Amino acid sequence: MPERTISDASMPNAGRIYDYLLGGHHNFEIDRQAGDQVKELFPFLPKKMRLSRWCLQDVARTLTVERGFETIMDFASGLPTMDHIHTAMAPGTTLIYSDHDPVTVEYGREILSDTPNVHYFQADCRRPEELLTRSEVKEILGDNRHVAFVYWGVSMYIADEDIAHVARTLYDWSDDSSCLAFYLDIADPESPITAKVIEVYRQMGEELHFRPLDIFKELAKPWHADELGYRAMDEWHGVELAMSEEELKAVGVRGSGYGVYLVK
Repeated sequence: MPERTISDASMPNAGRIYDYLLGGHHNFEIDRQAGDQVKELFPFLPKKMRLSRWCLQDVARTLTVERGFETIMDFASGLPTMDHIHTAMAPGTTLIYSDHDPVTVEYGREILSDTPNVHYFQADCRRPEELLTRSEVKEILGDNRHVAFVYWGVSMYIADEDIAHVARTLYDWSDDSSCLAFYLDIADPESPITAKVIEVYRQMGEELHFRPLDIFKELAKPWHADELGYRAMDEWHGVELAMSEEELKAVGVRGSGYGVYLVK
């Protein structure tokens, strides 16, 4: 992850492109141009990203309303707009957003200034210990280790060794009934379409990482999927993604990616 900030308009920014593809307004013309390039390769991508956000809202409700978690820590949160976690969680939930970009954090705090029990701190999602050991976070949590962690829509930006580090760090820190909600992007890195997308992001200074589901399961150990297992987003919400045969070859049969609740 490069050390440019979200306010740098000299090059496209992955976070702002994400906002643009979701239909948001926190982006520049250079981001819209890059986003349009990606959409030319994957015309269904905006629909997929909205579906991912709907699933994230479902995660927020499931963790807080159904499973009773009173604390959520979200990593690589981006801008807290377009129906983010705080809009769907149970009242009274403590939510800690985080992002590596200090400008995103500052802007996020401004957006959330009137939202109770929601905090935003700077931290690299590849190193969750940065957030866990912050004095402010330790003050908020006290001795509480019963936490639901969320890594949603960020797997393509994290290398294998970083996912393994994240899994082990959060597993060792949390209590036995904690949960890690994770969304895994799926694509065939050998596909010409995927290769073009990877190149678009490489030109922006972003390196993308795609991996098969079996590899992710190994990296996520000692966490394992709960009884719901790994579910594709179209299965999650019963919405079929309209993809051509060429697109299916590029991203695989489960082109929408997989969401999972990892438990101990």
